[in-house]
Amino acid sequence: MKRLQAIGLMITVTLLMGCAAPKPSAESEFYLLSAPPLPHRQIDLSADLIAVGPVTVADYLKRSSIVTSRSANHYDISKLDQWGGGLEGEIKLALLKNLSSLSADKTYVQYSGLANSAAAYNLRVDVLRFDATLDGQARLEASWAWMDKGRKVVSAGLFSKSLPAGSTIEQSVAVQSELLKQLSEEALAEL
Repeated sequence: MKRLQAIGLMITVTLLMGCAAPKPSAESEFYLLSAPPLPHRQIDLSADLIAVGPVTVADYLKRSSIVTSRSANHYDISKLDQWGGGLEGEIKLALLKNLSSLSADKTYVQYSGLANSAAAYNLRVDVLRFDATLDGQARLEASWAWMDKGRKVVSAGLFSKSLPAGSTIEQSVAVQSELLKQLSEEALAEL
């Protein structure tokens, strides 16, 4: 009888130890927006200098976590799916690379105080919505404006598009990158 109790006790202890053992936690996944690589070429110093930025994003996007829309009023903030860098900077870099690949007759730089004062034009973008839905639609809503050296708006527009994005975060980020390319094309056509 004592032998059965000892065996039962060992089985119970073994089961409890298995339940108490630390379980590996899920690891974060990191995503970056994609854009064409910068073209390899000499910079024409007589070409118009274009400053890209500032880029601002809506408050709900000011986080490292990727945001998914459940409905017009309900959003999920991922604990594991993260942007690989600050979203404002990632959007600015994607716009710069897109514009550089679309137009070789201009020189594009990221917005900074020095570059902005020397720039012939400045592209400013306010991102109002930049997310994907659970049913696989990626969305970008933004206002943009080209400003000249005198800070006068020479053209501006509103961009609002959704595209099918697949069912994974990686597919959604790829389509969000495509939406930024389309925004770049639309804005460049108005310069």
